[in-house]
Amino acid sequence: MAIVVTPTTRGRRVDMSAAERRTGYLTVTGLTAAAANTIPHGLGFAPSRVSYRPSALGLWGETSVPDATNIYVTVGTAGATSGIIEYEE
Repeated sequence: MAIVVTPTTRGRRVDMSAAERRTGYLTVTGLTAAAANTIPHGLGFAPSRVSYRPSALGLWGETSVPDATNIYVTVGTAGATSGIIEYEE
């Protein structure tokens, strides 16, 4: 099964240094359990912060730091193959 990513943007927020940052979340399905997964995010920038919310089975871990094209997640044995990844620019 292919990995499917559905992006939802929340707009921009301004932090204490007056910098605007894009925020949103990615709904991800089709991950492979007991494996490292490369998730193409399509954001056009490398997220500076991500938060993982796997479905009920859990067992997600960050394989590597996100870059400008992908987010890297390892799913544990019998772990969740879908969930939400929140991001911030």
